[in-house]
Amino acid sequence: MQARSLAAVVAITSLLTPAVAQIRWTPRFDEAMQVAKAENKVVLFAFNLAGERANDEMVADHYKDPVLGKLSQFSVNVFCSIATEPRVPGVTPAQHQAAEQQARLQVLKIGPGEDVIAPQHVFVGPDGTVLSAVSYRITKGELEWAWVDAIRKVDPKFAWELSTAARAPTRLSFGAVERGENGKPPTKEEVAEALKEVRKSRRGAFGNLAEIELLMRSDHPDAIGFIDSTLKGLQANWVTGALDTMGMISPKAYHTVIGGYLTNRDESVRFAAAGALERIAEPKAFAALAKQYKLEKDDKVRGRLLRAMASSGPAQKETLAQIDKLMAKEPNVEVRAQALLALSQVDDKAKVQEGLRSALRDPSSKVRSTAAFVLASRRDAEFALTLEEAAAREEALDTKAWLEAAAKVVRGGDGAEFKNFLQRELGEVVPAAGLSGLMGGGRGGGGGGRNGGGD
Repeated sequence: MQARSLAAVVAITSLLTPAVAQIRWTPRFDEAMQVAKAENKVVLFAFNLAGERANDEMVADHYKDPVLGKLSQFSVNVFCSIATEPRVPGVTPAQHQAAEQQARLQVLKIGPGEDVIAPQHVFVGPDGTVLSAVSYRITKGELEWAWVDAIRKVDPKFAWELSTAARAPTRLSFGAVERGENGKPPTKEEVAEALKEVRKSRRGAFGNLAEIELLMRSDHPDAIGFIDSTLKGLQANWVTGALDTMGMISPKAYHTVIGGYLTNRDESVRFAAAGALERIAEPKAFAALAKQYKLEKDDKVRGRLLRAMASSGPAQKETLAQIDKLMAKEPNVEVRAQALLALSQVDDKAKVQEGLRSALRDPSSKVRSTAAFVLASRRDAEFALTLEEAAAREEALDTKAWLEAAAKVVRGGDGAEFKNFLQRELGEVVPAAGLSGLMGGGRGGGGGGRNGGGD
């Protein structure tokens, strides 16, 4: 009898496991809003676009994560997509299409003719008020943090121990959603037509920038092969612009193409390749990045390589070892600042916090300011007092202002002061997601524009 009871428990557990091991979805919008109101729960609206790298990563990995699956039991979750094929268990294409239409109108207040940025996770209170939203690619730890934060806005006593990888998403916004344009993945027919056009054209590949950009958004082997062969032998300024664009819009499969430029003799090309791989965040690129990091002599490129290593391998011990080494012995202030930006992407929360505490006492005001930026980005509430103490003893006025601003953010502020921090303090310009800047023979300009890469 006891054996039979044990067998029954095992059988029941095996039936429950799949439901807990991935996110539970409520297929209908109206049902979700009714349940949320009746049970005083947060509603998560997950907007998704099939065939694009960040969106596909959410479906293939994040939404099957057991930690997030468990967390999903404390909210009502709605998958929204215009895709014509099934994307998540328990939701038909007709259902996720209908949910997308209703959510865009009633939650996002976006009409039928306007793009909904995807991936995008929007957290709504039981009364229909937008609590927070985060657009484009996020890690599982960032999604966990935003999810728990939203639930605690409705239920302040919600008991949940965050995982070591949990941290606030950089693009997190409160009470509003982000507007923008998606670069929809090209179809096989569009890829074939683009290849036909550029091959027959007498203007050369970069006389057909629209077609080239379309090919860069496809993971079809013919498209990847064409881009790979086209880039070879081009001038450095053309290659850097193309690498920037691939980092913003190309599927993860392009990491092999981009990785080939990590050893280029031109440091601007190596820098662009490292930046592109940081945005793609493909674990398979880690080995190539780590190898080049050990060989790299240019300080600017070294710092960006380390950031790409952290993005591609946030749990890799080698990344932490290199960060620790730089923070302890590196004389170049810019490289130490870049090491902190790499540290911010690492999964080991204890090591991250240890490094940031030390960085707040770094001899360089620029490094101390960067530590403030990282803490504001991660919204580590336990650092509020530490930041206030650091601000009180700070002599550099600009750094003092950053520390004070960071203390406000970790206590719940919106973080608007840090919007342009990287450009103002470190001279970093986000590349444009497009090839139009190459027509002038230069690289794509600053931020803005659409972001089909979902980052």
